[in-house]
This record gives sequence, C-alpha cells and structure tokens, in this order.
Amino acid sequence: MIYDPGVTLTETWRALEHLVDDGHCKSIGLSDVTLEKLREIVAAARIKPAIVQVESHPYLPEWELLDYCREQEIVLLAFAALGHAMEPNVLADPVITAIAQRMNKTAAQIALAWAVQRGTAFLTTSTKPRRIQENYEISALPADAMRDIRDGITTNIRFNTVVESGVPGFIPRPN
Repeated sequence: MIYDPGVTLTETWRALEHLVDDGHCKSIGLSDVTLEKLREIVAAARIKPAIVQVESHPYLPEWELLDYCREQEIVLLAFAALGHAMEPNVLADPVITAIAQRMNKTAAQIALAWAVQRGTAFLTTSTKPRRIQENYEISALPADAMRDIRDGITTNIRFNTVVESGVPGFIPRPN
C-alpha cells in the first residue's frame, strides 16, 4: 500500500462523507484504527462511523474501544475472532477449552458466543462445511463462563500489525 502522508484521516473521512451525500453509499466506517483515532474522527465527523472493524478476540478484547463504540452507537466488527489459528492459539487456550468441554461445544463456538454476548459482530472464514455449520450453532454462555474468559485469560496479543505498522497482513510469529 502507498499512503500519502499529506492526507489526514480526517480529510479522508470528509471525502467518505461526500460519497454518502452523493448517494454512492448509505453508511461508512473505519478499519484498523485505534481508540484515539476513532475519537478524533467522531469529534470531526458530520456523519458518524456506522462500524469500526478491528482485530478482536479473547487475546485482544479491545474493551475500551468496545465501550466507546457502544457509547457512540457504532458497531464493533471483530475480524480474526478466532485468532486465525496463530500462536499462541486462542482456540487452544485452557480457559476456552475448559468452557467448551463443560458446555459440550467446540472452542470456536465458545469464542464466537463470547463475541456475540459482549456486543460485537464478527467475521470468520472457513471452507469446511462442518465448521461453517458449527459457527451458526452457538449458544449463550453462562455468566461464569463470560467472567472466566474476561478474568482468566491474561494473554494479550495482536496478530495483525497493521495498526502499528500501516502494513496489512498476519505475520507468523517465530516459535
């Protein structure tokens, strides 16, 4: 990607607002932004973002960003909701697997149910029909499971470094 350092995010946002004004789209949003940048856009926006898409999963819950999005009535869309099977593996986390075993669900179903219950939308990708079906078969987690995930998982890691580097993509970490 080539970024023009002479164009600010706010200027880009204003151009997006004109697309809405001209009927080219109905809503606009942001991707891969920090809470600080989102606040900057909301303060300057004539049209508030409808959605903010960021990496978010039990290892990167983005609680402050989620709280701010709720306050502003902005949808937080979590990509990499299952951690893309990277190391450390969200779906192998002992807290997640213990809840999955207790509820007779898969670790992915637990992570996705957690995402829904905390108020995020999410994106997942699979080419396996069985896994796609499993993603639809989530059910509500009990309060203690939600608490266990929030309090019991201390790993904090971003798998996609685009927020810090400006370069999109998941970079495998050395073992």
